[in-house]
Amino acid sequence: MCDGGVEGGSADVADDESCAATTVGHRSIGDHTPLSLAVLDARARMAGADGESGVAAVRASREASDVEHWERRRHGRHVRLWVVRLEVGAAARNRIEAEFRLTRYVRRPVHRIGDVPVLRRTGVPEPDPTRPEGHRAAYPLAALVCHHDRVPFGELERVHVAAYVRALASARARIRGSLCDRTGEPLLAGASSSGVGDLRLGLWRVHHRVLCLAGPGEAPARARELAASVVDDAGRPAARVLDLQPDDGYVDGSGRRVHPAATLRPEAAAALWDDYDAAEADVGESSAVADVLARAAVQVWKTFADDARSLFR
Repeated sequence: MCDGGVEGGSADVADDESCAATTVGHRSIGDHTPLSLAVLDARARMAGADGESGVAAVRASREASDVEHWERRRHGRHVRLWVVRLEVGAAARNRIEAEFRLTRYVRRPVHRIGDVPVLRRTGVPEPDPTRPEGHRAAYPLAALVCHHDRVPFGELERVHVAAYVRALASARARIRGSLCDRTGEPLLAGASSSGVGDLRLGLWRVHHRVLCLAGPGEAPARARELAASVVDDAGRPAARVLDLQPDDGYVDGSGRRVHPAATLRPEAAAALWDDYDAAEADVGESSAVADVLARAAVQVWKTFADDARSLFR
């Protein structure tokens, strides 16, 4: 295709015979977007790898292979890699509980294809000073009865996971419009909302760095989808988008543009395209978010139960 690029997306490599253009080195005029340059540079490096040392040749071959696989999955679509930074909050009695409620099993952003750890990097929970002490935070009252339990996959952890599964179901039902009272406020499904001071709870937060693919104009909607996949114990949104940035690779010391596909693990690249293939037709649609919440509820409980069984085998 002969395409100068679309705002917010990558351009196709100008390799059609109809795109007769002035050539500068191995690049043609029109191949000016970062991703187009990265594809051309990877191909050029592979073509010239015969004169390089064994290690360099292998590296060039691997990079070219990663880029070509990426291009095959892209299939001419104007799609770009994006980095979404989310902040997720939760109430917890202490740091140990905060870590569980913010980084293990629950409150993790979910892609269209489910929970994909390779596409996410999670920080360390920290106290959240941005919310007032009087803030009413959802917290499962059942957890107060067994809050001294410290057994892995014990009663306390099961309570938190079960509460989150119910919260996901409540959030899905709210989106579907089937769980509202007369005032339009969502009804709570087995969760409780109580003032932080009443239960001696603290407010905590964690940051997630999440990868996704998006076409022109789709990135904000995809970021909102990821945020909407995280809820509190009352089924209300528990995440917000802090930042959204494209990742078009980087320029190395020799001035060569390195494609982002060369910086990703193969399984991450495959997951990104599987996720985008599932999202392309209905990016940002409420019904799609509801489906993600339903999938998350099943996956959260199954993952927790499978891990618990494997521990006690």
